[in-house]
Amino acid sequence: MAAITGLLQRLTTLVRNVLRALWVFFPGILFLVLTLACFWNLAQGKDLMVLATEHRGFFLLFQSFLSFLVLVSWYAARTVANAKRQCVYAAPDYLPEGYYKHMPRFIGFTLFSIIMLAFVQTPLFGYDIESDSKLFFWLLIASVPYYFWMNRFFERRFKTIRLNKLFFVTVVILVGGSSLITANIRRYSWLVIVMMLVLQACFMILVVTRREALEKEKKSGKKVVPVTSKRFRLASFLGIPPEEIRFHIAFLLISLVALVIYLACTLNVAFAVSLGTFPFVLLAFSVFMGFGFIMTFISVRIGINIHIIFLLLVFIFGQWTERHHVALVQKKDTIKESFADKASVKDYFIQWVKDRDTLIRKSKEFPVYFVLSDGGASRSGYWVASVLGKLEDTSQHGFSKHLFCLSGASGGSVGNAAFYTLLKDAADRPDKDLPGNQPFYQAGKEYLRSDFLTYTLSRMLGHDFLVTMFPFNTGDDRAKALTDALEQAPKDSVLLKNQLQVPFSELAVYKNRVNTKLPILCVNTTRMQDGAPSVISTIAIDPITFNNRIDVLARLTGKNDMKLSTAVVLGASFPYISPAGRIDGLKFLKQGPTEFPFYFVDGGYVDNSGAGVVHEMIIKLNALRDSICASKNDTILQSNCQKITFYVMHISNGPEGDILLKKVNPFVNDLAAPIKTLMGAYGVQTSINDSRLKNYLSGLYRNNLHYKPINLYRPQEPLKYSMNWVISGRTLDSMDQRLYSGDVRAYMVKILQELKR
Repeated sequence: MAAITGLLQRLTTLVRNVLRALWVFFPGILFLVLTLACFWNLAQGKDLMVLATEHRGFFLLFQSFLSFLVLVSWYAARTVANAKRQCVYAAPDYLPEGYYKHMPRFIGFTLFSIIMLAFVQTPLFGYDIESDSKLFFWLLIASVPYYFWMNRFFERRFKTIRLNKLFFVTVVILVGGSSLITANIRRYSWLVIVMMLVLQACFMILVVTRREALEKEKKSGKKVVPVTSKRFRLASFLGIPPEEIRFHIAFLLISLVALVIYLACTLNVAFAVSLGTFPFVLLAFSVFMGFGFIMTFISVRIGINIHIIFLLLVFIFGQWTERHHVALVQKKDTIKESFADKASVKDYFIQWVKDRDTLIRKSKEFPVYFVLSDGGASRSGYWVASVLGKLEDTSQHGFSKHLFCLSGASGGSVGNAAFYTLLKDAADRPDKDLPGNQPFYQAGKEYLRSDFLTYTLSRMLGHDFLVTMFPFNTGDDRAKALTDALEQAPKDSVLLKNQLQVPFSELAVYKNRVNTKLPILCVNTTRMQDGAPSVISTIAIDPITFNNRIDVLARLTGKNDMKLSTAVVLGASFPYISPAGRIDGLKFLKQGPTEFPFYFVDGGYVDNSGAGVVHEMIIKLNALRDSICASKNDTILQSNCQKITFYVMHISNGPEGDILLKKVNPFVNDLAAPIKTLMGAYGVQTSINDSRLKNYLSGLYRNNLHYKPINLYRPQEPLKYSMNWVISGRTLDSMDQRLYSGDVRAYMVKILQELKR
């Protein structure tokens, strides 16, 4: 019985010490979990690692920023450990000495282990991008005894770093391995793991030998800094041991260089893109972890948890500040019309048919195409731009003459906007093709291969975090950064660079001058306050035809205007990369137009494909066509309308098949049933809108030929395509292969045949 009691006491003491250690070193533990979640559990994180390896010089950047992350995690945790030892508010035996010694080392050591095992789980090593991580969790657990073995081994063998044969061999391995990896990552994939094991061992040797040196200095009684000096007094005030002052100064200088790079990424799109997302994330984690440990250090020193004070201040400041105003522009003086003067879908349709009189007369049947583009960040945008571009090229620019409307949400709107801008460029050059005779397909691909994520993340993990501490309004948030990235990030796309900044006032179709050279463009979004479906469109979205959908542009006040890039970002405001954007717009009440703050988020919350607005549009046009056909007023228009048939092309990019339903934990059911229901409704609402439109066309034409789905995924597709605002070349090449697959090509051939009727 005594043995059992003693065992329980030791177990209780162990649990108490572990929980206390987790609290003291919480920032480091938190970022261990975040690193693991980002690069093990998220397909996007794995794809970012693959993307990073596709750039020359990758390993040098990666090596530097990972080493800095480990340095920050270890040294910042060690500084907090020293402060906790000396804290007058803590009990003398708050934690055993071993925890203060090993926890900082273990955090740095485990960061290497997590990144190493994350690399092994990428396609570079033959693993599927969504492969099971159970094996790697066991390997991570096995790294714990490996740490203690390595620590004990180096403490016995290394007392100081000497310039001997082992030292020079290690330097040769580091330099030679880095050069080989930088020259060609794909041929030396396993060399990455070898190099990281060497770096991990070097880290352990550094912390072990450094501790030995500090212990010797303490025993010798030699003072590195005079007791009377200002540096000594400042170090004592900050709780830094005198023997660590020189190292602390070096650490601050290195941190200053890293901070300059970090800030440069938040200020310049080109610099952020040149750095790359994966290295930047490591750098941002370093900065945030350092900030977290600084707050912990101050909390320990003053005996007050300032994290709570910080969160409380952020909440209080938010009561009168706004961080996420949509970046509107002023309408040019040359544009005399207002958005209230936009043409209706009826006006546009009649003029559209008249402008194609010659083409319709020559055909037996004239197909009119409506395009739906599912959301999905750059994955969707790339697929949409590729499909539309290939159709336009292979039809010798005939497809756009049959294209009536482009509708989408999120990344689908980006693909639509890219294709729309290429059409606009071609329309502005009536006697020429695209500059340099570049195909639509190639131009769209080049644009959507760009990195829209790094600069956006730099604002999210920098500016947007810091400004929460300011008690006044701020701008230039991460949504604005994504807008800037869409405009400026492309390096190879000459045609589309800076082209999406065209304002909607120049694209809109007005009643007094209905221009049908370009299709109707609908960017779907959602009003956050009440979930009302909203549309940013080149035509008027009247409440009767479109069932009270909100015409966002019609709500703008004064001479406010919106760029095309801003519109697609507003329609792609899905947490957490892009927040809800605020527009102070008009709401039409009984007493008259009144200004209210509107917040808009991703259109996918209500309709991820844009099917709803297209369905309502086709219902209106079908009734209008029947009315014209029954009328005797304009026989030419009547004859042309009789030849018109409506087709919907749905460009999707999500896996197909039934959802696998699983048991819900009762605890989750009690606390989060509404949240889980809303998350499930996100996808179901879209599929219902799609089905409603498909069934309407099926009933209208008595067949299933007028709803044409073109999905990136094959049925039961084993390959997974990452959904992000930047995608690796490996994944994009797979998407290119999908475009040339048999079923997609057969679909395109059918469409091209229909155009020639």
